[in-house]
Amino acid sequence: MNLNFLYKVAMSFALSVSLLLGASVFGLSNASALAAPKSQKAIVVVSFGTTFAEARKLNIEGVENRIAQAFPEYDVYRAFTSKIVMKRLAENSNIHVNDLETVLNNLKKDGYKEVIVQTTHLTPGEEYDKKVVATVEKFNGSFETLSIGRPVLFFHGENGKPNDFAIAVNALKKQLPALQLQGKTVVFMGHGSPHQHNPAYQALQDQFDAAGLHVIVGVVEETDHPNLQDVEKLLKEKNIKKITLMPLMLVAGDHANNDMAGDEKDSWKNTFLADGYQVDTYIHGLGENTGIQDIYVQHVRDAINGLK
Repeated sequence: MNLNFLYKVAMSFALSVSLLLGASVFGLSNASALAAPKSQKAIVVVSFGTTFAEARKLNIEGVENRIAQAFPEYDVYRAFTSKIVMKRLAENSNIHVNDLETVLNNLKKDGYKEVIVQTTHLTPGEEYDKKVVATVEKFNGSFETLSIGRPVLFFHGENGKPNDFAIAVNALKKQLPALQLQGKTVVFMGHGSPHQHNPAYQALQDQFDAAGLHVIVGVVEETDHPNLQDVEKLLKEKNIKKITLMPLMLVAGDHANNDMAGDEKDSWKNTFLADGYQVDTYIHGLGENTGIQDIYVQHVRDAINGLK
């Protein structure tokens, strides 16, 4: 591991914690205050973020470190899009993570020439459009090269481009339990969009169906579809009795631990239990899945090669 990586992580986090977690991403509040960057190339891995320390280590850092290992000629930085998460981390844990605009401003001041912004958002939804794409557009002309690595679910295989949905299904197969038994299925909980319908989840469902896998995709946002009511209807139609709940999210954070598998009466787990289903839970974010990590690496590579 490059010593410059370790040094910069140590300056961003408490030294003992950083070394214990094995982090290798800069994530700086003031990059120019440290030693000069080792190259003129940078990758910014931008995530929604989480206040769950273990989920941050296993999922976000897991992806960041995989990207850093795959592209040793690039300096790798962290950014979050959730202001609430960044505020709570600073106030409660003294962990300071910058938003994307701050990181890009620092890279501009430090003289970087080539910058790749790789989002860890799963779909091109509102968060991606307003906090990643819109921010990057502010820096047009600030670098010789500035590109965005697409979300996990983006291309549909049209015009010779990859079918990201089929690729994601192959990666997700790595974590599916044996589902050959009749009346048993995996229910994935995605996030969804509160303001507009996100069609990516239905497109992913179509790919699961095409692959003959016993999987149902739903979203936690009640105003989007397929929501919990849609999932319940489909379970009844398919005469499913046994469910394994999994988060369709980068991190197993608040939604996974509370909305999906929590002890509250209205959690998905307890809703299904009350309706007579047998329920298991798999509380691991997609960032732990090496197949999903490989997708992010490929999307960085595609951005470097100019795939749009």
